[in-house]
Amino acid sequence: MSDREEVYSLLQDAHKELMAAIDGLTPEQMAIPVFADWSAKDILAHIVSWEEYTLLDLQRVARGHMPALASFKQRDLDNWNALVMSLRRDFPLDQVMYELEANRKATIAALDALPDERLAQGRFARVWASITAGHDHEHAEQIRQWRQKEGV
Repeated sequence: MSDREEVYSLLQDAHKELMAAIDGLTPEQMAIPVFADWSAKDILAHIVSWEEYTLLDLQRVARGHMPALASFKQRDLDNWNALVMSLRRDFPLDQVMYELEANRKATIAALDALPDERLAQGRFARVWASITAGHDHEHAEQIRQWRQKEGV
């Protein structure tokens, strides 16, 4: 499997898993806290935030520039999440769902536009795709656990 095929496969499989985790939930159920005080809707808004941020990095890599994530520190994660969620928490569900799909399409378009040599260079795209897929898997699992616990 080529680097590009691996990246697409990781993203597609993780996105399917995430969408399956929320399948059949009503808008009311999407607003119930699932993980700490985050609802399923909040989790999806959080995922959109990550993809928006990383989309810019894919564009940077395509230009041969350094990705901003290269400077990201794990210790800043909680502060980043708090800031991002403070900006998105009040988004209505239909907006979150639209942005989730629109950003995934934009991400795939950015990957499509990424030259093969940039895709392989520094392994940014593969590492990024692994992190993104892992992020989707992690949050899909939280939603599944909540559904099982609540019988939803």
